[in-house]
Amino acid sequence: MMQLKLQKWIRMNKIYIERIIVPPVEPEADGNLTRLYDIEKACWIWHPEFKAGQEAILLFRNIFSINSSLETIIHVSADQRYELYLDGELISCGPDRCDLFHWSFASYKITFTPGKHIMEALVYWIGEHAPVAQVSIRGGFILSAEGAMEPLLTTGKSLWKVREICGWTFTKDQPPFFTGSSQSIDGRLYFCKKTKFFESVVIVPPLENSPGASIIRSSWRLYPSYLPDQMNKSCHPGRIRTVIKGDFSAKMPIETSAIRKKDIQQWQNLITGFSSLCIPSWTTVSVLWDLEEYYCGYFQIQLSKGKDAMVISRWTESLYEKPVTDNPNSFKGNRNEIEGKFFPDLIGDRFINDGGKNRKYRTYWWRSGRYILLTVKTQKEPLIIEEISICESRYPLENESKFITSSQRINRLLPFLFRGIQMCAHETYIDCPHYEQLMYVGDTRLQALVTYVTTHDSRLVERALELFNWSRWIWGIVAEHYPSRIPQLSATYAMIWILMLHDYVFWRGKDTFIKKQLPGMRGNIEMLLGFLNNDGLIEKLPGWSFIDWVPEWNGGMPPDGNKGVSSINNLFFLLALQNAAEIEEVYGDYFLMQRYRLLASNIGKCIFQKFWNNERKLVSDNIKHTSFSEHAQCLALLTGILPKNLASLCFESLITEPLLHRATIYFSFYLFETFKKFNRGDLIIERLKFWDGLLKNGLKTPLEAPEPSRSDCHGWGSHPLFHFYTSLAGIRPGKPGFSQIIIAPSPGNLRYIKVKMPHPKGWIKSTMKFDKHQMFCNAEIELPNDTSGFFQWKEKQLNLLPGKNIITTK
Repeated sequence: MMQLKLQKWIRMNKIYIERIIVPPVEPEADGNLTRLYDIEKACWIWHPEFKAGQEAILLFRNIFSINSSLETIIHVSADQRYELYLDGELISCGPDRCDLFHWSFASYKITFTPGKHIMEALVYWIGEHAPVAQVSIRGGFILSAEGAMEPLLTTGKSLWKVREICGWTFTKDQPPFFTGSSQSIDGRLYFCKKTKFFESVVIVPPLENSPGASIIRSSWRLYPSYLPDQMNKSCHPGRIRTVIKGDFSAKMPIETSAIRKKDIQQWQNLITGFSSLCIPSWTTVSVLWDLEEYYCGYFQIQLSKGKDAMVISRWTESLYEKPVTDNPNSFKGNRNEIEGKFFPDLIGDRFINDGGKNRKYRTYWWRSGRYILLTVKTQKEPLIIEEISICESRYPLENESKFITSSQRINRLLPFLFRGIQMCAHETYIDCPHYEQLMYVGDTRLQALVTYVTTHDSRLVERALELFNWSRWIWGIVAEHYPSRIPQLSATYAMIWILMLHDYVFWRGKDTFIKKQLPGMRGNIEMLLGFLNNDGLIEKLPGWSFIDWVPEWNGGMPPDGNKGVSSINNLFFLLALQNAAEIEEVYGDYFLMQRYRLLASNIGKCIFQKFWNNERKLVSDNIKHTSFSEHAQCLALLTGILPKNLASLCFESLITEPLLHRATIYFSFYLFETFKKFNRGDLIIERLKFWDGLLKNGLKTPLEAPEPSRSDCHGWGSHPLFHFYTSLAGIRPGKPGFSQIIIAPSPGNLRYIKVKMPHPKGWIKSTMKFDKHQMFCNAEIELPNDTSGFFQWKEKQLNLLPGKNIITTK
């Protein structure tokens, strides 16, 4: 069996652990018909007193001894979640989110030392109280070990014990949050020693395949995960902004007169880890903790004494200008300001202490935001808070690239935009951390593009592409968001998945991976072709044909975008066909390429005939020519359906016509792509004023939509970072796999741009300088080995070779 190293060795109690991945077995079609992986030698196990579908939080324990050093590989998974510990140290959390047909398992190489060891797994199944993106069937835990350790560790063969962890309860919140229910941990039950281990576990059926019939088991189809472990790092960020005597309700504004300034420093010392804090008996106090950055993490607290004392932690992205109890779409104002503002009463976790020493509590799933409101209520015994921290959790995505310009306002946006991507990258990309934590196709395409220009790591992109491809089993076309217990349908997002695959072909181009996605791309197109009308245009699309949060549109859909004929829907389909044809040309079927190009040509002609308005030199949104938008112009220009002279007129109308529906944060990506196509980097820089305003307004990450915005952290709002590298600096792949590098800067009024950008074979490095009137460009450009390309400046095109290139355009 081949294993690929994902992490460096980790030393832990003289035991060495290495995360490895197991490549998928081909053909995948045999999965769940025959046993393909070593983990399938084990059995799924559960508590004998808990039935399928019954909420439970369980601790599995295996105590074993060995006489000599042994090396083994373990494979582990669970439904819904697990935390795996070895000799008291956390070694794995999971499984990575997926669906039942590709249920994730993780693998580790472990070198054991002689002696006694304890392996424990905290496993929970909490049904619909879990985040909506957590697909599930029933509770279960599985672990297998290879070689000599198999009889000692493999579930179903070794001596695993199990006991219930008591004291956890969950509350459905109003309005319902997709990120999981509020939880309570009652330490009086949680730390109770009366809950004993069962000496035997129950095996979760079915045990075997049906002999000779090729019947798929109605349970988990195991599939190896190739993602690295999520970040799991304790930190003590931020500062205390307010300490107020008493309970702080959602209808109570923060007033300066109520702030207990003398207590702030004591709480500050606590959150920074300098000292503990004693809360007197019969006391209620509320504390506003400003993390001073956007975080995704587990709230952690350690308590002593204080029997029956309660600590409540509530997260929010911002305080609000008016009380908020049921509608998060309210004005928040400057996010740095707190006075006179309200903390929303939307979700909160509770911890009740039992009065013991060094009691550690942690939320079952990570929360997110900038502010945490802590409320402490003691009873007759004082409570000692020994430590409070955040365990930051996210995908280990770090910015490997560099981008420096003569504009300080652009330079200031870089960390702000990248933080938005980091906070929306976990086991999958997600739309927003605070409200949904769901992976949507349209959002993910933009997040993936930012990933290409900032890091060499494309594993999360590949994971997204295949997850969306697997989602087609529901409707035949890609689901709008996936994985999810309540999948959603959007034909427009299904089209964008093809654009996302095309991006991957050119930016990374791993042949084996792409070829596995081709059947999905073809099936996606065939299903969409079923909505062509007699005029050769698609209409009456199923699901939610979302395009953008334009205030004048209904639910993000353009005029006639729901059940009528929309130019924007058809233009996206045209763009998908054009992209599919290019993919087939390189990796697939020549005849399909010809077919897609013919279909695209016919649809393009129909769009021009039905939607071009010659009087206004614009493409209309609808057949009646009563609505016009930036969206339709962008897609018409990007697809090239207009003759060259009309394209120039349309672009001029795009930038001068005052009565167009304007693109908001998300669709501005396609607007910037259009500006780049016409070499107007100055227009991109002009539109960045919106993002400048976000910084001035105290945001730490890009938001979802113009104010009043629900979400203060939305991955799609980070897309300008992609355009810094690919439009202003102009670095893009010219051929699949980035085998040809095109550098065609559109710097606007910038005087210099310095770039270091990832490439599959290394780095692209460039320093470009421009004269005051943007007439000339002098550049030093370094390409990776075995790559070439060209540099485009106005009418000049110069060849680029591997290594250093000196460019002078005077």
